[in-house]
Amino acid sequence: MKIRRAMLESVPVLMLVTCISVFTGFILNTTFSLGDIIGILVMTPALLSTGGNVGTSYGARITTSLHSGLIEPRFKRVRMIYINFFAIYITGILVTVLIGFVGFFISILIGPPTLSLAQYIILAVSAGAIDFIIVLFLSLSTAFISFRHGLDPDNIVAPIVTTLADLIGICSIYLILNLII
Repeated sequence: MKIRRAMLESVPVLMLVTCISVFTGFILNTTFSLGDIIGILVMTPALLSTGGNVGTSYGARITTSLHSGLIEPRFKRVRMIYINFFAIYITGILVTVLIGFVGFFISILIGPPTLSLAQYIILAVSAGAIDFIIVLFLSLSTAFISFRHGLDPDNIVAPIVTTLADLIGICSIYLILNLII
């Protein structure tokens, strides 16, 4: 019975995230090309991966707390939710600083960089900040809504959050890149 329930909950979610992933790939393909800034192309997968990791880590903490009865699926002030939110957010921001450095130094290795080190770091941190804040709220909301509807949030949160993190991440990179260039 548990396998059947997991399949019934997971298959529609996986079909939805497949459609979103195709749309995200289309946006990525039309937004960036190989002739663009090489460092940005190097940074993009790292930023997208970090966004997904931030969201799923938080989602896993929330779903575990929901299953164990430590929290209720309501948007109320619970200290544990806020502490985890800010700890994961700050950790993600620190990682984006490193991603900015790596993007800059790889662009130096390939050719003369078109952006300065500060611009790479601003791009990575700003795009990450936008991505992470939205993804963390989506992770919390998805966990609460699915739990309230009697679904297992473990089957739903990770695929939805990682897919939307990619979409939001690409849009935020494009937005910030257009603001700083």
